Amino acid sequence: MSLSTAQIPRWVRRFPGLKTPLRRFAKRHAPRGPVTLEVEGLAWHLAPRDNKVDFDIWYKRRLEEAQERAFLAGHLGPGDLFVDIGANIGLYTVALLQAVPGLAAATFEPLDKLRARQVANLAANGLTGRAAVSADAVGPAGEMVLYESVNAGRSSLIAFDGARAGRNVRVRPLAALLDRAPSAIKIDVEGYEADALMPYFDATGPESWPRAVVIETLHRALWPRDCLSELFQRGYVLAGETDENALLVRA
Repeated sequence: MSLSTAQIPRWVRRFPGLKTPLRRFAKRHAPRGPVTLEVEGLAWHLAPRDNKVDFDIWYKRRLEEAQERAFLAGHLGPGDLFVDIGANIGLYTVALLQAVPGLAAATFEPLDKLRARQVANLAANGLTGRAAVSADAVGPAGEMVLYESVNAGRSSLIAFDGARAGRNVRVRPLAALLDRAPSAIKIDVEGYEADALMPYFDATGPESWPRAVVIETLHRALWPRDCLSELFQRGYVLAGETDENALLVRA
């Protein structure tokens, strides 16, 4: 029988002495899925056992990275294009499409099971027609091995401790994947951010650059190019920072 977090009051889950052991217990007993929940007014198809994003939604009954999503929503409007690189199950995309009427999205998620959940989450919220979902990874043109983990969201084009080699995936430059300029970009590709994002700025002019960027900095030590420094040189400024992400806006 799978654990139901509805049986554990939120104040108990947040109690300092119980928070960590309860979370570990919940991870061991989380359902494999599919689980369907309504959280923050949106429907989610989840598999909490194999992906941290799914687990957090299921366990906490809320959506993570609210600061980042609010920042992006503040720089997006009707007719704009939001680009989600490393879209996972579509948390950012679904939430932003719901929050910003008339917004369109282009998402890139090469891991099949995460992309399938993303498609299901878009459909469950009536957003399918507003998002172009791609199986391509973003980077230099060609094919690369996608390394996988017990946490599906940790998959990366870079080998990491505990990784297992998955299938080869098609990789294409962002400039070749988009048919119009993005108004905002969120990128979370587990240390591959420099190779996925910076060639877009090399290949395009300022008229094609987004107003806002959210970039994961958790694996910044793996970047062959310092994305933040280069974006600052291109006129971006740091609008905010969280434990895992930098929030940049064009000055």
